[in-house]
Amino acid sequence: MNDIELTSTPFVPRRPAPGAPRLTAHLAHRATAIIELADGVLVTAASGQRFSLPGGKASRGELRSQALIRELREETGLRVHNILYLFDHVTPHTAHKVYLVIAQGAPRPQGEIERIGVLASPDGEPDVTPETRAILRRYARLRGEEGPKSEAVRAMLNLARYIARVEPAERAE
Repeated sequence: MNDIELTSTPFVPRRPAPGAPRLTAHLAHRATAIIELADGVLVTAASGQRFSLPGGKASRGELRSQALIRELREETGLRVHNILYLFDHVTPHTAHKVYLVIAQGAPRPQGEIERIGVLASPDGEPDVTPETRAILRRYARLRGEEGPKSEAVRAMLNLARYIARVEPAERAE
């Protein structure tokens, strides 16, 4: 039997960058979805609002991942197939938990959502919230990096492409 030497390093919490927003009780806690479609990323807009990534706030006692599944169904009619937590994105007003989502169905505006669009680039559409741009830029960086999280993202996207190919064939049967 091999001897294994266990070593440990002390936990040192990371301090936020100077000027970075801090998590406080007054922040809205939101679940935010990145849903990649063939032509870009799904965005939604309520009446008179700019486009943003779909999602919403959790109800009391509800996890943000649960809220995301519920909000996507209520606002777009999509059914969530798979979900992968990506990162936290904190702004002065909102603490986002950002997820990569594989969803099934054809998105259509429902409930408070009036418009649905597809964003090919975070910089391509002027009618997009700054938070959405920042989250999509961070996601693009994550996709291009090497490491376990980036590999998980690529695996999810491969799964989404597979599901997109198989789903129409199943409906035809």
